[in-house]
Amino acid sequence: MQSRNRATAFAGILVGATIAFAASTLGALAQTAIRVVVNGEAITSNEIASRARFLRIVDRSTTGASVERAAMEELVEERLKLQEAKRVGLEVSQAQVDGAFAGIAQRMKITPAQLGQALSAQGISPDTLKTRLRTQMVWQQLVVGRFSKSINISDSQIVDALSKKDGGKGKEAAASGSTEEYTIQQVILIVPAKGGDAAARTREAEALRSRVDGCDGIVDAVKPMKEALVKNLGKRTADELPEQFREELGKMPVGKLSKPSRSALGVEMLIICGKREVAGDFSIRSKVEQELRNQEGEVYSRRYMNDLRRLAVIEYKK
Repeated sequence: MQSRNRATAFAGILVGATIAFAASTLGALAQTAIRVVVNGEAITSNEIASRARFLRIVDRSTTGASVERAAMEELVEERLKLQEAKRVGLEVSQAQVDGAFAGIAQRMKITPAQLGQALSAQGISPDTLKTRLRTQMVWQQLVVGRFSKSINISDSQIVDALSKKDGGKGKEAAASGSTEEYTIQQVILIVPAKGGDAAARTREAEALRSRVDGCDGIVDAVKPMKEALVKNLGKRTADELPEQFREELGKMPVGKLSKPSRSALGVEMLIICGKREVAGDFSIRSKVEQELRNQEGEVYSRRYMNDLRRLAVIEYKK
């Protein structure tokens, strides 16, 4: 809820931003100095100033020296995260970053160009937000890759969390009603980041969709296709699936592929191999389980960052 409120405030401030900078301020911005060096990579005073202006928009309660320090430390950790991603060979494409940037603009009901202009109007480079988005994406993948097997949420933890939710009403709600449970497989036609033809892959997906009738032969149907795979997603409820498939899922017959959808990997489709109605509202239980996973993920994320800081050479300049 707090992050949603911040996002709403962020949108309101940006859309109405018409701040003009005086010549003296522009002159000061032209001068920059190295403030921190992280494993040989410099962080400048201009970067810190731009990030501090961004943080003031995200959280209006931060002011003065505290926001400057927060901006500096965020940039230090950003450098460490991106350096670690480079070390392990993990990349996020510019298209993925631009897509995330466009997603923020869409939620604000403006265009990406207008979002960039609104940021620039407050002295914030659009690259500040894009770099932040890139870092968030690579870091999530790094943490999941390193600790996913260590994060294990037990039934007793979920039951305990439900008992505490809304004064015990969460447990009652989770036990009431019914939920559709689907047995699902996913087909992915990979589109290479460089030189990939998404339109051609979409046509291949449509052709596959027209000739597949049932899950039994899906693997054999996909096998002759280049850079294509079938993943068994097992049993899932609608709220556990990617958002772009949720609305279509309820209308899909068993044994038919969904419409092709673009993703970071390429073109994806789902096929329902079976469905049944189960007692209880699994969406409530799933949300609570995800909240618990996120909490444990934060613990592992901080542990990972502490390890990177301990091994890093960080030099603060006066």
